[in-house]
Amino acid sequence: MVAFEDVKPPALTGTTGSPRTEQGMKRSTTALKRKVAGDATERDIDFDELPTYVGYQVRRTQARIFSEFETTLKDFDFTPGSFGVLTLIRANPGITQVTLAAAFGVDKSTMSPVIFRLEKRGLIRREILPADRRCHALFFDDAGESLFVAAREKIRAFEGSVATRLSKLEQRELARLLAKLQGNGEAATAD
Repeated sequence: MVAFEDVKPPALTGTTGSPRTEQGMKRSTTALKRKVAGDATERDIDFDELPTYVGYQVRRTQARIFSEFETTLKDFDFTPGSFGVLTLIRANPGITQVTLAAAFGVDKSTMSPVIFRLEKRGLIRREILPADRRCHALFFDDAGESLFVAAREKIRAFEGSVATRLSKLEQRELARLLAKLQGNGEAATAD
């Protein structure tokens, strides 16, 4: 197991404001420390230019937030993905698995194990569509309402704690920039 500490991405420009050269990137990249399980020593890791990559920073941030999310919801047995799926099924009674997968930007086969686990837990149910017996409509099961509401309250508190790491202005700007990276252009953001 690897744990990273002191993640500080370097600035994207040099001290003069000019773009960094490849050589300058390597020299100015912050070395990060990691502890390897069973290893009593710490080693410095040179991440070279990785911290300058937008995708790298987004993925590291996502991994960190997902880890904190799972710790927060450990008593509820939800992952960010499974709670998101349950939320959309609850908000869209009768949604099909194909439509649900498209909403998350994944294929139907990726969605199937999540649907199966939620159904096994008694949180959702599938009903065959009379118009197309090959498709199933998905419904939130009311028996799961108290669990859903309790988990949602924890998630709202968690999201609030994540959001406080940024000012309101930074939150809006981050949401705008992430929407732009997703291909949604200058999508409007909520206040």
